Amino acid sequence: MNRILTTLLLTSSILLSSIAFSQEEAEIIKESYDVLDIGGIITHKADVLADVSLTLFEGNRIVDEAVSKKNGKFKFTLMSDYIYTIELSKKGYYTKRVSVNTKIPAEVDDTYKFMFDLSLDAKEDKELDKYLADYPAILIEYSAKKDEFTFDKDYTKSYFEELEVTKN
Repeated sequence: MNRILTTLLLTSSILLSSIAFSQEEAEIIKESYDVLDIGGIITHKADVLADVSLTLFEGNRIVDEAVSKKNGKFKFTLMSDYIYTIELSKKGYYTKRVSVNTKIPAEVDDTYKFMFDLSLDAKEDKELDKYLADYPAILIEYSAKKDEFTFDKDYTKSYFEELEVTKN
């Protein structure tokens, strides 16, 4: 009887340890969730631009598509732990891209908002070096220091400075 009880206790102990380990392991693995509502207004000079095509990429895969509204506004909801590219295009304008890194620390589980304005350049207004369209105009990522999504001001400044050089 004691042997059966000892075997039963030992088996139960191993089983409970296994369950506890599995729960700890499950807590470490974090599933992707809606982490960022990103949007803004698309303009040209002082005018808002309607009907701008927006394509959301994750890698080379199209995740979503939208068209800016009459007031130039658009919005996407992005999942955590991905790097996205938003491509903005309209006939007669140069295409622009925005890169968004939604990788965040494991302990962060909030949903954030990030809104911005982006101006498209009309092809009739100026000549731009076409290779610049391959690079994002803005890089956006999570800042643990600020606990919010921010854009890389130095990168954006250098991008637009390069545009100025190429149009002269």
